Order: sequence, then C-alpha cells, then structure tokens
Amino acid sequence: KESVDTGVYNIVLSNKMTALMLRIFFSIFSAEQAQRGLSLFAGKEGGQVASEVVNIVDDPFCQDTFIRMPFDGEGVATRYNKVVENGKLCTLLHNLKTAHKAGIASTGNGRKAGYAANVGIMPYNFYVEKGGAGSLEDICKAVGNGIYVTQLNGTHAGADAVTGDFSLAAEGFLIADGEKRHVVKNFTVSGNYYELLKNITMVGDDLEFSSPNGGCCFGAPTVVIKDISVAGK
Repeated sequence: KESVDTGVYNIVLSNKMTALMLRIFFSIFSAEQAQRGLSLFAGKEGGQVASEVVNIVDDPFCQDTFIRMPFDGEGVATRYNKVVENGKLCTLLHNLKTAHKAGIASTGNGRKAGYAANVGIMPYNFYVEKGGAGSLEDICKAVGNGIYVTQLNGTHAGADAVTGDFSLAAEGFLIADGEKRHVVKNFTVSGNYYELLKNITMVGDDLEFSSPNGGCCFGAPTVVIKDISVAGK
C-alpha cells in the first residue's frame, strides 16, 4: 500500500467523495452567505462558475431519496431549482429575507432547525447531475493515467467553506494505462473548490446519494478533475 509521487495529477473523484465535497462547500451557493460576503459567488448569477459539463440542481421532490418537501420553513412552496447549468450560475438559494434584499422571489430554501430557531438557507436534495462520460471503467480508460480517490479524511479541519481552500488526506487507487491498479495511501490532495468546479473535465453516469444529513441529501456521479496538487512521497 504505497503512496504516490508528489506532483500534479488528473484525479478521478468517486461519486461518494464528489458528494462529500459538495456537502462541505454547499454554503457557497447560499444567498445568505453571499450577502454577508462569505461566498465568492456573490453577484455571479449568469456567469460561468464551473466547467461546461457541470450541472447542479436542488430538487425537493427527488425520487431517489427519502426527502420530499412541498413547503419550506417559511411556508413558501418549494420548487426544482437549476443552480448551475452547463457551468453557469443560474441562481443562489434564497429564503424570503435574502430574496427581498435581492429583489427576486424566494427559491423556497428557507429552513428552520426548530420552531423558535432563526430561518437559515439549506438545500433539499442537492446534487451534481449525471454526465455523459459513462461508467468508472469508461472514465479510467479515457483518463489513462491518474489517481482514483475513494476516501478523503480530515474534512472538519482541512476545508474552508468560505475561501474554498482544502487540503485533505486521501486514499484510493493508481490509474495506469487506462486501468485501476494497486491501492495508494498516505497522500494529500489540495486545491480550491471554486477552481475545482472549473477544472472538472468529465462527469460520469453513476449518480449516488449520501444518507440524509441535517435534512438534506447530497449526491454526485464520479467526476474527473484536472491539475490537482498531490503531496505524496
């Protein structure tokens, strides 16, 4: 179980880990965070914030999870929201307060932890849509050489949801000549989530959802990210 050489790699990020990264950084899509100056997506609606192969939605009626929410915590009817389409930011997620401030309608994402709690903003079923790159096997063949990352550790301390910076301990498999090879451990992947979204070159068709977390489900297929810094041996 060896490490890898330090360098810059094409990373194939498993569907579970892509969903985990989305969960860690979902607050960058919150209008509340943007209006507080805590998201770099403030004022970026209509602009390119990700690669053209990236589509991200929030679906309160998704058939693939247990979460169904016809109304949000403020009584606003929920709706399917296309948040990122072909890499462009269509909307941030709003409650009534942030929507009023922005002069638009709420997206139905006002959420309360309890009856007396303040209204925050949370998604429901927030996920990266399936892409056209096929199965993990297809993706490995297309990538040729790289690292298939199946585990990221230290997310509580190694990721900053405001700046987007991350540095995480990782493990997975080496990809060589288009095939998944031996296990690799004891390496660190680092970068910035805002840049990562722009550097996704392929999106697979193996969409999978995590277990509900705080009333939300996060999902994603396997993705390929170019030019990720890896610190190994």
